[in-house]
Amino acid sequence: MREIGFGLACAFATAVGALLVAAWPVQGRPVAAYFPAGSSSRDISIAVAEAGGRLLQLDSESPVVITLGEKGGFSTALYRAGAWLVIDAAVAQLCSSNARWSSR
Repeated sequence: MREIGFGLACAFATAVGALLVAAWPVQGRPVAAYFPAGSSSRDISIAVAEAGGRLLQLDSESPVVITLGEKGGFSTALYRAGAWLVIDAAVAQLCSSNARWSSR
């Protein structure tokens, strides 16, 4: 029984690790920034501007924004500006039912 538990724990850790590697933001590529629920579009756009990025997609009903920053450390700057999570936009698009952003 311990072997099964160990195997399940290893499989879970591997899956989480693979997800983190796939979702890791890459400099020069669009990222999805998740802000706290209830954040206004104005507050989000100000936070992105303070972080040095430009908006690619902003939905007034969602606390998620697709943005692009050219400088190194852009993801860290988004965290400092109030984002709860910053991931690669292509991965975030897979999780969204109404994804309108295209990586082309």
